[in-house]
Amino acid sequence: MSPAALSPTDPTVRRLKGSPLIGNTWEFKQDRLSLFSRTYQDCGDLGVYRIAGDDFHLANSVELVHEILIRKGRLFEKTDRFRAFARPLLGDGLLTATNEDHKHNRRMIQPRFHNAAVKPSADIAARVAATVSGRWSDGDVVDVRREMVRLILGVVGQNLFSRDILDDADELGNALTDAIHGFDSMASALVPLTIKWPTPANLRYRRAIERLERTFYSILADRRAADRRPDDWLNLLMETRHEDGSPIGDKQIRDEALNMFMPGHETTATGLAWSLHLLAGHPDVYERLTDEVDGVLGGRPPALDDLPRLPYALQVFKEAMRLYPPVYMFTRQATEDVDILGHRLPAGATVVFSPYALHRRADYFPDPGRFDPDRFSPEREARIPRHAYLPFGAGHRVCIGNHHALLNGHVVLAALAQRVRLHSVPGPPPAEEPMVTLRPGGGIPMRVERRTFPAPAAAGGGAPERRARPDGGATGSPACPWSGAQG
Repeated sequence: MSPAALSPTDPTVRRLKGSPLIGNTWEFKQDRLSLFSRTYQDCGDLGVYRIAGDDFHLANSVELVHEILIRKGRLFEKTDRFRAFARPLLGDGLLTATNEDHKHNRRMIQPRFHNAAVKPSADIAARVAATVSGRWSDGDVVDVRREMVRLILGVVGQNLFSRDILDDADELGNALTDAIHGFDSMASALVPLTIKWPTPANLRYRRAIERLERTFYSILADRRAADRRPDDWLNLLMETRHEDGSPIGDKQIRDEALNMFMPGHETTATGLAWSLHLLAGHPDVYERLTDEVDGVLGGRPPALDDLPRLPYALQVFKEAMRLYPPVYMFTRQATEDVDILGHRLPAGATVVFSPYALHRRADYFPDPGRFDPDRFSPEREARIPRHAYLPFGAGHRVCIGNHHALLNGHVVLAALAQRVRLHSVPGPPPAEEPMVTLRPGGGIPMRVERRTFPAPAAAGGGAPERRARPDGGATGSPACPWSGAQG
C-alpha cells in the first residue's frame, strides 16, 4: 500500500491515498468502516480522506476529542452538509440547530430529562419488553433487529407522547428505515443532490417523511382535542412559550418531536440488537447475565430500584455499543481558522469522529475485537481513558437522551433475559451496515427458547406455589443510579 501523502493545507497532517478524481468516495460508499480504520492506521491520530472533492479530517484520539468537542467546542458547528441532508426530516430541531439556537432549544427540552422522568421510563421499558417478548412462542425464529425496533418504538411512543404505537410499529419502522436510506444516499452521493430531485431514493425519503409527519400530526391533533393532557414531553412542548409569551408553532413542535423520536428509537434498538447477537455467540456471558437476573428478580419484572443490583446487564449493553456503536460517526465544521494540538484547521474544515474506530484502539481497549463486558465493571471502567468511549458524543452537544438510552437498554436486556434465551440460527453472521447508524444488515434471525422461573413470593413471605413466566408491569421507587442526566 502506498504511504499517505502530506496535506497541502497543513504539512503536519497526512492525507490518505485515493483516486485522483474522486478521492476516497468509492471506499466511503462501499466500506466506510474500513476507510476510517485505514485512515487512522496510515495517517495517525489526525488524517485526511477525500469525498466528492471535499476534505474530511478524521480525529481519532482522546486528546483530539477533548480539544475539539470540549475545550474549543464553541468554534465548531454541525456541518452544512449534514444540515442540508437532515433538514427535510428533522427540520430546525435540536440535531440540526446552530450552536446558538441549540442552547435555546436544549433549555426548552431539558426538563423532560430530569430525574423525575426516569422512573416512568424504566416502568414503561419493562412493560413493553414483556408485551413484545410475550408474543414470541418457544421455537419461533424472530428477527431481533426488527423486534427491537418495534419494542423501542413502543417505549419511545409512551415516553414522548403517552401513546401506544406498537400496532403501528412495523409501518413506522419501515418509514424510518426508508428515511435513513434516503438521508444516507444523499450524504454519500458523488454529486450531492437535494431532496427535490426525483431520484428513487429521494422519492422514498419524501414518502417516509410524509408518513412520519402524518403520524405525529395525528397525535398532536388528538392531544389538542383531549379534555386532559398527560404530563409528558409532548405536553411540555405544547406549553412552551417564546420570550414574548407566544406559543411555539406546530412546525417547531413537529421538528423537535422528530428530533427525539428518530434518534430516540434508532440508537437504543440497534444497540440492543447487537447485544443479543453477541450474547448468543458467548454462552458464558449469557449464562452470567441470566444468573444475575434470576438471582435479583426471582421472577418479578425489573424495576428501577433493581438496576444497581443488575450491573452486568448494563455492562453487556455498554460493551455491545463499544464494538458496534450505533452512532459510528459524526461530524463538526470549524467556524474559523483554529489550531488543534499543533495542527492548523482552516475555517470550514470538516472534522469526522468515528466511535467505531476510536473504540478499536488497542491502547485504549486491549484486545479490542473481543467481547468482554467486564471492561465496564466499576474498577475497570474507571481506568478507561476519558473520551475513549464515545457512543453518545461529548461536549455541549452530547446526546440529550444518553442516560435514558442506557436506562432503557439496561431494563430491556434484563427483562428479555428473564423471559427468553435467544439462539443464533445457521447462516452467515449479520453484516455491519453503516448508514446513519450502524445497523445489522439483513437483520438478525434468532431462535426463541422460552424460560420459566418460580413465581414471585406473595407479600409477607412464603414459597411460590407454581412455576410461571413473569408478565408485564413494574414498580419501584425513584432512587436509582440514573441521576444527573446531562440530557
